[in-house]
Amino acid sequence: MVPDSVIITANACQIATTFISLSAYLPQWIKLIKTKSSADIALKSWCIWIVAATFTLFYAIVQFLLNGRGWPLIISAAASMCCILFTIILVVRFRPPEAGKGMETG
Repeated sequence: MVPDSVIITANACQIATTFISLSAYLPQWIKLIKTKSSADIALKSWCIWIVAATFTLFYAIVQFLLNGRGWPLIISAAASMCCILFTIILVVRFRPPEAGKGMETG
C-alpha cells in the first residue's frame, strides 16, 4: 500500500506541473498578441497537441471513474486542453491570409 504522504505529494506535483506547463504558454501568447502574426507557428502541431490532450483527459476521467482517484490529472489535462485551444484560437485569428494558400496539398 502506498502511504498517504506519497499520494498527497504526487497530487501536489501533478497540480504544480499544471502551473509550470501553463506558464510555458504565456510567452507564445504574448508574442502572438504583440505581433498579431502567427505565420511562423505550425497550426498542425497545435491541432495534434489538442488531440493528445483530449486523449489524456479521457484517460484521466476513466481512471477517476474506475479508481476514484486522479482528480489532479483531470485538472491538469483540462487546463492543458484549454490552453492549447486558446493558442489555436490565437493562431487562427492572427494567421495572415496568404499563410493558408498552398496548404491544401500539405
